[in-house]
Amino acid sequence: MELSLKEESAGVSTERIVAGIFADADAEAARMVAEAESLAAAALDGAREQILAMERDAKAKTDAQVATIAADAKAKAAIESRKNSLLLQESLSREIVGRATAVIADEVRKSGYREVLRGLLTEAAIGLSVESASVNASMEELPLMDDALLRQVEADVLAATGKQTRLSRVSGDPRVGQGVYLVAEGGRLAYDNGIATRLERERTEIRKRIYQALFDSRIA
Repeated sequence: MELSLKEESAGVSTERIVAGIFADADAEAARMVAEAESLAAAALDGAREQILAMERDAKAKTDAQVATIAADAKAKAAIESRKNSLLLQESLSREIVGRATAVIADEVRKSGYREVLRGLLTEAAIGLSVESASVNASMEELPLMDDALLRQVEADVLAATGKQTRLSRVSGDPRVGQGVYLVAEGGRLAYDNGIATRLERERTEIRKRIYQALFDSRIA
């Protein structure tokens, strides 16, 4: 009878121990599962954050690339626009100079052209500022530059500067192009007051006016 009680007591004790072991095992398993789930959640959050960071980085890089491409396109468009504007200015300035040349060329056959020559000669003589110079002009203009005109120009120079100068017609071939060309005695100095040269000097101002006209029209 005593043996049976001991056996029964031992069996109960063993069951409790086994139950305790199973309980501990279940608790550990539950803890490990919870820890694993926590790690998995953390890993998932980390992965999401990493993905979001990658997306932000990719977007920033894409935005930078888009900005660079846009800036490059804008710069190229501005260059192309300026290039076209310069080409248009050059084309218009050439046309204006061409028309002006044609208009002035027609003046040679008019009676008042001697006064034009007088002005060109006076300006050139003042610019050259020498005691004596030879005068050349085109084939159509040379016959108009007689001694009377040259003496008149000398008087104009004296009145304007207080300096005396002596002008004489060149004995060689006439120059090509409308206007006058003065060469100082000895040939070291010269003054080109041809119409083409004068208009070329004015081309910068012509281009400026064309640009202003184009710019104002775009604003309007």
